[in-house]
Amino acid sequence: MEGSSSDKLIVVTREPDGIATVTINRPKSLNSLTRPMMVDLAKAFKALAKDNSVRVIILSGAGRAFCSGVDLTAAQDVFKGDVKDPETDPVVQMEQCPKPIIGAINGLAITAGFEIALACDMLVAAKGAAFVDTHAR
Repeated sequence: MEGSSSDKLIVVTREPDGIATVTINRPKSLNSLTRPMMVDLAKAFKALAKDNSVRVIILSGAGRAFCSGVDLTAAQDVFKGDVKDPETDPVVQMEQCPKPIIGAINGLAITAGFEIALACDMLVAAKGAAFVDTHAR
């Protein structure tokens, strides 16, 4: 979870001025989420909430998308078990985080990605950003 290695799917970096950046790092799949990624994202927010050196958190996606939602090739795994366990639910951990979370929406934010964007305290969207909810389809 911590570090800037290109093989990590959730990358957390901390700047000395109190800014932490969380990047969803799976650009080849438009940052679609697997169950382990969702758990790591929740753990990242929980850890940053407790870190007194962090004053603000920026959440973004690598590449041309913020997050295209759940990886449909792994959806069975994503929805297995207690998917709404507050400890492993990124949205719950974001809601419980006392630090402001800024969503830097650099492209698509689709369904679960849209939900995660909505859990941010503030959104800054690129001109080409798009927010899509496919629940109604």
